[in-house]
Amino acid sequence: MRKKGLVYAILASVLWAIVNPVIKTGLSYNMTPMNFAGLRFTSVGIILFIYTWHRGMWQEIKENRRLFTLLILLNIFLGYAVFYLGVNLVDGAISSIIMGTTPFVNVILSHILTSDDKLNKHKIVSILISLVGLFMILGVKSTGYSLNSASFLGILFLYLNIVLQGYSGIKVAKYKANIDPIFLNAVQMFFGGLLLYLTGVSIEGYRSFIDKPLGFYVSLGILVFVSVFAFSFWFMALQDKNTKVSEVNMCRLINPILGAVLSWIILPDEKPTFNTVAGMIIIVFSLVYYFKGKEYFERVKK
Repeated sequence: MRKKGLVYAILASVLWAIVNPVIKTGLSYNMTPMNFAGLRFTSVGIILFIYTWHRGMWQEIKENRRLFTLLILLNIFLGYAVFYLGVNLVDGAISSIIMGTTPFVNVILSHILTSDDKLNKHKIVSILISLVGLFMILGVKSTGYSLNSASFLGILFLYLNIVLQGYSGIKVAKYKANIDPIFLNAVQMFFGGLLLYLTGVSIEGYRSFIDKPLGFYVSLGILVFVSVFAFSFWFMALQDKNTKVSEVNMCRLINPILGAVLSWIILPDEKPTFNTVAGMIIIVFSLVYYFKGKEYFERVKK
C-alpha cells in the first residue's frame, strides 16, 4: 500500500466509466447539456458541503482562492461545459474511448509541466501499445457508428476537456496546502455547478427537472453518486506523495473498457465488434506494461 494513490485512482476510474452512457440517457429526457451538468454538480456540491461544513471554511477558501478559482472555472465550468457538449454529439462508446486517451495527454502534460515526472522508454512503449488498441477501437466507421462533422466537433470538445482537467490535476498535485480532498471537491462542485447551471439557463433556456420520468432521476442519481465519490477519490490520489501524476492518470485506461461495455449494455444501438474487443485487450496489456515495464528495462540493463 506504499502507493495508495493508485487504489484511489482505480476506484475513481471505475466510477467514471459509468458516466458517458448515463449522461446520454439523461439528456434523452428533453434536457440540454449545460442545464443537466449544472443540476448534477450543484446537487453534489450541496451534499458535500453538508458533510464537510466546518468552522473557518470560508477563510480556508479565501486563503486558497487561486486553487479554488482554477478548479471552479477550468475543471468544472469550462471542463464540463465542453464535456457535456461533446458527449451529446458523439456515440456513447466513442466518447468513452476518446476519454480513454486521457492518460496519454496527461502523461505529456506532466512531462511538460513537472520536473520529476518525465517521459522515459517504458512509458513511451506503453503509450504506443495503448494507442494501437485505441486505433483498433476507433476503426468503427464500417460497424454502425456515425462519424460526421458534428461527431468530430464533439471529439474536439472532449479533448479540450481532457487538457483542462489534466492541467487542473497537475496543479492540485503540486499545491502544498493541506486541504481536505472532500472539501476541495465540495467547493468546486457547488460553485462550478451553479455557474454551469446559470450559464445553461441563459444560453440554452430553462429546462424543467420537475415531473420527469423515473429514468431521468435514476440517471441523475447515478451521476450525483459518481461525482460525490469519484472526484474525492481522485483528489486523494493526486495528493498522495508516493504516487506520480502520470501513474494516477494511467489508471484512467480502465475508462474506455468499462465505459464501452456499459454503452453496449445500456444503449440499444451500440454493439461490440472484433476491433473493439481486441483493442480493449491491448489496452489492458499496455496498462500492465506501464507499471511493470520499468522492472523489465532495469533487468535488460543488468
